[in-house]
Amino acid sequence: MDSHLDPTDLGILNLLQENGRLTNKELAYNLNRTISPIFDRRKRLEEMGYIKKYVAVLDREKITSSMVAFPHISLNNHGEDALTSFQQSVIEFPEVLECYHITGKYDFMLKIMIPDMHAYNDFLRKKISVLENVGSVHSSLVISQAKAEIGLPITLKAG
Repeated sequence: MDSHLDPTDLGILNLLQENGRLTNKELAYNLNRTISPIFDRRKRLEEMGYIKKYVAVLDREKITSSMVAFPHISLNNHGEDALTSFQQSVIEFPEVLECYHITGKYDFMLKIMIPDMHAYNDFLRKKISVLENVGSVHSSLVISQAKAEIGLPITLKAG
């Protein structure tokens, strides 16, 4: 946690994670502050990149019948150029929601959304397996989702 963040900054971040539509007036009220310093702090948090963007969180089941899959991918070559090349390729695929370089048996884990198994098969065969350096793919398909948090747990460090 950045030492430049004080309890008011953290309060702003926590409140905005819960409801990004809060006005500066509402933030000020909730944090027992005046509007002007809240406006300045929020602007500073945005400029410093703590707040990357404001989004609406949609209910996937109400929007689409698409399925979610987590392909775990092993690469043959683990050099920096090979890892970077793979990562740059997969983040361009519209199906890829998230891409993680991970430890353990696999090198990368992707979170993807596809309409059905046929589309997943096409994704694996026509996009992933044709990438240079892909060794193996192990897939996990989501049956149900018990929790999905997008907010980050943030607290002020002691000391």
